[in-house]
Amino acid sequence: MQLKHIIFVSLFSFMPLFAMAEQQEPAKSEQTTEQKSEQETSNPAQEKSSSTQTKKSNQPLPIKELDLQKQDLKHYLSKERISPLLVGPTEYVTLIKNYSSANSKGVAILLPDWQQGATNPKAINYLANTLPEHGWTTITIQPDNKPDNYPSIAINTTEQKKANEEIISTYKNDFSLLIKAVMAKAKEYPGIVIIVSQGMHSTLLIDMFSQENSEPANALILLSSYFDTSAEFAFEENKRFAHQLAMSEYPVLDLFLKNDHPKAITYAKQRKSITEQEMKVYYRQRQLNNTVTGYYPEVELLSQIHSWLRAVGW
Repeated sequence: MQLKHIIFVSLFSFMPLFAMAEQQEPAKSEQTTEQKSEQETSNPAQEKSSSTQTKKSNQPLPIKELDLQKQDLKHYLSKERISPLLVGPTEYVTLIKNYSSANSKGVAILLPDWQQGATNPKAINYLANTLPEHGWTTITIQPDNKPDNYPSIAINTTEQKKANEEIISTYKNDFSLLIKAVMAKAKEYPGIVIIVSQGMHSTLLIDMFSQENSEPANALILLSSYFDTSAEFAFEENKRFAHQLAMSEYPVLDLFLKNDHPKAITYAKQRKSITEQEMKVYYRQRQLNNTVTGYYPEVELLSQIHSWLRAVGW
């Protein structure tokens, strides 16, 4: 009798636990249902975000600055002035304006600095439109832009120098092919060939003409020229440029501005000193007064070029 009573009491004590378990099971099932519904409602958002990312990845990349410059030239200038020039697989844009005077003196090749357009107003565009009135056919080049990874930002100085040399060597190869193609084009016209070069491209021209297999122009006019590199190598590279210039045999007019790039002013003095030491003939250097940094005074620029050409004999 006592055993039965104990069993009965035990069963009676476990009944609330069974009831609580039954109550919790529906709650769990309800919670699971809610979670499933939340996951179902969140899936469209995830699908939307993934589709957006797919659309973004399919968007075209920005057009390169050089391509934009070429498109602008073709769009805004007359077709008569534009002359595409194929150099290997690369097509360059050149602007040609024939002389409009009674007599032809020759061809003036106008080479802007890298990062500058063929119609930049600092000096090149003025000369391209004015020199034809004085007997010069002008061929203006739209060159390649500065390499994206130049100058090198490597931590080690030795690595920087090696990387810079490799980058400039690659750029110089394409640049040399371009200049040779333009020189060949210029020889289709009567008269002498002079080159008006700006900035970093002047140093590459001097280096190119110093090679034995390269035929230089009849004369070279430099505008605000200096070797553009990191501060650690600027003095060394510009000194090498000055020595190559001093040893050249063709006439050189070296112009820079009172308000110019600091390196253009500093290394112009270095070039003059070295050319005087080497007693280079037909070398003239002049500093022009200007009000806006980097912009050449138009009348004074043309006057300096004319007087120098007359002194040389042209």
